Amino acid sequence: MAVQRKFKTIVKQLHHQDLYQRAKGIDQLRKSLGSGASIESLIYLLEEAGSNFPKSKEDWDDGSYHLVGFCSEFEIQELIIPIEQNFEAYSERAKLQSLYLLINLKSDLARDVYIRIIDKYILQFSLDIDVQFIFEETNWTPHLVKKLLHLIENNETAVSIFHLILLCHRNSKSLSFTSEEADYVKEQIKHYYKFKRDSYLNYDDDYDLKYVYQAWKESYLFVRTEMGICLQLMQFYYDDFMHGYLEEAIDFKDPYLKVDAVISLMEQDVQIEMEILDYCAHNIESANWFYTKLNEGSKNKLYSFTEDHQYSFVKNRLFLYLISHEDFGVIPDDIEVVKRFDTANYYEEEVTFYLTRFRSNQENWDENDWMAAYVGAYITEQIPSPRFIDETITAFTSWDKYTLDEHKKQLELLNKTENDKLGQEVILESKPSWHFGTYFLGFLTAIRTGTAFGNHDPFYFVLLSVLWIVFLFKVYATIQLRKESKVILTTRQLTFKKGNEIKSIELHKINRMKIELRKWGKNEGKMAAYQRKVNYIVFYDKEDKEILSIPSTFIKPELLFFEIKLLTNHLVETPIVEVFENDVSA
Repeated sequence: MAVQRKFKTIVKQLHHQDLYQRAKGIDQLRKSLGSGASIESLIYLLEEAGSNFPKSKEDWDDGSYHLVGFCSEFEIQELIIPIEQNFEAYSERAKLQSLYLLINLKSDLARDVYIRIIDKYILQFSLDIDVQFIFEETNWTPHLVKKLLHLIENNETAVSIFHLILLCHRNSKSLSFTSEEADYVKEQIKHYYKFKRDSYLNYDDDYDLKYVYQAWKESYLFVRTEMGICLQLMQFYYDDFMHGYLEEAIDFKDPYLKVDAVISLMEQDVQIEMEILDYCAHNIESANWFYTKLNEGSKNKLYSFTEDHQYSFVKNRLFLYLISHEDFGVIPDDIEVVKRFDTANYYEEEVTFYLTRFRSNQENWDENDWMAAYVGAYITEQIPSPRFIDETITAFTSWDKYTLDEHKKQLELLNKTENDKLGQEVILESKPSWHFGTYFLGFLTAIRTGTAFGNHDPFYFVLLSVLWIVFLFKVYATIQLRKESKVILTTRQLTFKKGNEIKSIELHKINRMKIELRKWGKNEGKMAAYQRKVNYIVFYDKEDKEILSIPSTFIKPELLFFEIKLLTNHLVETPIVEVFENDVSA
């Protein structure tokens, strides 16, 4: 198939000297997503993304980025080589977008091209390795480490490789290092840590929360992250030299680094004083971090958490919420947990909220004195635990303005309002797709019509008329079906609309989801289809009763299952996806 004409027109507009015309081109490109694109057209767009575009002062006016971004919506293996061939000419944002596409493609070829691009261009263009995304979305990590190991010699790229190595160790992914490679990594950790340690020591004496999250925010948090990765790695490359660094870090004023050092030493069976462990577990910055890191390792039985620790988790959560709040955005000087409330949430789970109060002595806030906040919700049966499933909330109401119960009611109402808004957010919306058979029937009808003028056989015209009637009927049936039917997924519900009938189910009530081959249901697409049976997406509740079924022609099952799993992963019992065969209805 040749390059579609509309894309040539769009590319021409993106090269236009007039800013308005380029904006129109970007808009037309976005609208084209719904109608798809041929492989040849996508390759053409990736090639054109490397051409020269008019210079602009507008951030959005980046033709290269928009073309690559459009292609990123199509996860097609044929796009891999064109990306490699044109990568150097892409704009900075387009380069990052093309790397994102390679990661999403996940194949061995995509991995190999990604490695070649990073190896060749990472220093030239200051590219970032998206460590967490690669680890979560692919199985590339061990291979990337082996192929890019030499990058740990460069201070600009070392932390990404160290982070990949750490994730492999943390998740028991074999790196298959030779003894020489392991020794090489160990020496590079020491070299890099010494380099970063010198930077950190410039901050340690003056460590203060107001500096960390305000005056130093742009520089210090990077140093903390890089130091932390090294300290966590030391447990896996432990020797006397590493032991000295870890012992020193226990005395650092940064509680995050203190926790990382403590955990690494505990994993090496070094006994830590209870006073230090308690400090890590109750510190307003590090309480949740200590719990998480301790439970990731093998020594979680060496320290016990109680209800007192839960109060520290609550304070830690509120502290992090307040320092990043768009209205507050300053450091709270005092936080108190006032009362615990046990209740049931929207998902019928037993949860716990904590009514708290806080204040800040900083300018513009000191006159407000104590203010109320609601922290939670925590799964009651999991306490003590820092894991929460609802959003912390505050109206910055003066504590003296209301009684304790009035504060609770006000914050509960505010929390409910916010959750109701969230519950109405549409995640997916889909209509029945056009069947391939209708496209083929239309093509066949057009061909037969074109040859009919040289044929005078009456029977031929009768058959042609029947063909036209069937084709037009299928087109009409599909149009009506698409007009009257819809699948809508929100953050809380899945709704199936067909004609005047609307059926919704609560996501938290789904026990299992599967694909079943069935006969068409009434008003569900039989008239627009060509097969007697179709794959249905079927949902069952906790009592194993069917609560909803949707034809797979209405929405992609894999996409729907994926989004439902994301939306319900906070629940104690999440829906089960049963193994299913490929959709035969396409």
